[in-house]
Amino acid sequence: MVKYIYYTGIGAKKSGKHTIKEFLDIMNKSFDTECSDYMSQLEYKPCATSKKMESTIFLTKNKKTQKRYKKLVNKCQTYKKTKTRKCNLNEYITFSGAQKK
Repeated sequence: MVKYIYYTGIGAKKSGKHTIKEFLDIMNKSFDTECSDYMSQLEYKPCATSKKMESTIFLTKNKKTQKRYKKLVNKCQTYKKTKTRKCNLNEYITFSGAQKK
């Protein structure tokens, strides 16, 4: 069981050492919607695919690829707007880059 979480970002204590409850309070207060958006990018297939295509889409002038990319981005944006949810402890740790010890 994790006793402390080390996080030094926005809203953190100067020492960076937080209990689970303190860490969740900070995250729910400051990053509720951002975490939900971030996790949807990792989990929802059109979001992940469009993220992979970003680097190549600007190098190619292929209209078919650009059209597919636009379609994926639109699907991803509508999913993000409709599927907001609460993140759990592990998702907040992944999102913020905190460490558990």
